[in-house]
Amino acid sequence: MKKYTYLVAVLASFCVAIKASANAADSVALKAKQDEHLAVYRTAIQYNDMSTAAMSLVSYLNSNGAKNYSDSLAVVYYNMNNFAGAYKLANESYVKDNKNVTALSLLAEISGQTNDAKTSLEWYEKLCPLNPLPYNYYQLATKQFSLERKLECRQSLTKVLADTAAAAKQKVSLQVGQGYSESVPVLAATYNMLGVLAFKENNLAEAKQQYTAALKSFPDFVIAKQNLDAMNKPAVTQKKPAGKTK
Repeated sequence: MKKYTYLVAVLASFCVAIKASANAADSVALKAKQDEHLAVYRTAIQYNDMSTAAMSLVSYLNSNGAKNYSDSLAVVYYNMNNFAGAYKLANESYVKDNKNVTALSLLAEISGQTNDAKTSLEWYEKLCPLNPLPYNYYQLATKQFSLERKLECRQSLTKVLADTAAAAKQKVSLQVGQGYSESVPVLAATYNMLGVLAFKENNLAEAKQQYTAALKSFPDFVIAKQNLDAMNKPAVTQKKPAGKTK
């Protein structure tokens, strides 16, 4: 009986050892597969191959990869113009962590690009305190402007001007005309918007000053030049100032 009990114990220990060894082998194989997916993703990003990057990340996440790569997949989807997929992933990340700057940036940007100014405004209001870049405050200002919240718009633009060095380096895309846009420094775009606000308030002297500042900051600024030229024409031919963010 003692021999039988001993034999059972030995067999049980042997089975446990085999199972542990198999689990370790599976873990090594899974890690190798995950590393392979990430290697393909990184190479794809280097060559701007967004489709391959997306497929690699999906495979990585499906193989129990680190969940923070969901943000990377959302960014890839955004760059592929898959706004619905990017928004869904970003919103899932935000629900898990309401201070996730990447998720908030995507949610704010995508809402703005789909012309949902109110929702975009709400996202930027959450994003700006966490990531107070001049670009973010400028985008917040554009949403406030479109919703006729002029005082708040001025306050946001003032925050942009609190860091003129960074605002001069960051870029924003503005619509010039049908199907045409220009990329300008956030600093120049801010001066132009301040000019538009002043023009709407019939403060023509300030409007000219702000448009001039915009052109001084960025001499090739088509919209600011159009606005300033319009002001220099007879009053009957003055046009509504431009400055809408794409």
